[in-house]
Amino acid sequence: MKDQISAPVLTMLHHAALLAVPALLLHYAWENVQCRLFFVHRANPADQWSMLQAAGGDVLLTWIAYLVVAALTGRWLWLQVRWTARVWIILLGTALVLSISIELYALTTQRWEYTAINPRIPGLGVSVVPMLQLLILFPVTFGLVRLWQRRRTRQGTRDRR
Repeated sequence: MKDQISAPVLTMLHHAALLAVPALLLHYAWENVQCRLFFVHRANPADQWSMLQAAGGDVLLTWIAYLVVAALTGRWLWLQVRWTARVWIILLGTALVLSISIELYALTTQRWEYTAINPRIPGLGVSVVPMLQLLILFPVTFGLVRLWQRRRTRQGTRDRR
């Protein structure tokens, strides 16, 4: 089957899988730490299944952020090169847009509400916590994958010698 799949498709699937693992682990931990402190879920209890579903959604957001940066920089493998100011602006801007959009949707559809101690952006009424989550965990996830890829490349180079 591997012979039937083109190299670019394999590269894309490889990247998606590499991003999914650290993203799932980091977001799952974040969801568990912050959820009960700052959010009241209306439809579903804030149990481990809900945390796993939320982390799965965060993996999807991670993939979207990766694709946005790739599309706007014209570099599919942007993780492997030096991150310019343009990459950082696109990445952090995407994190802000995604987090604010999701929060506004969730509040409007009453999927959850905030606890009294949840810090909010004045005027928007949106929690700062999900914004910090994406602003911090997107770069950490991409940085971990970049580090892993570089070490793997160096190891492969040493193995071929």
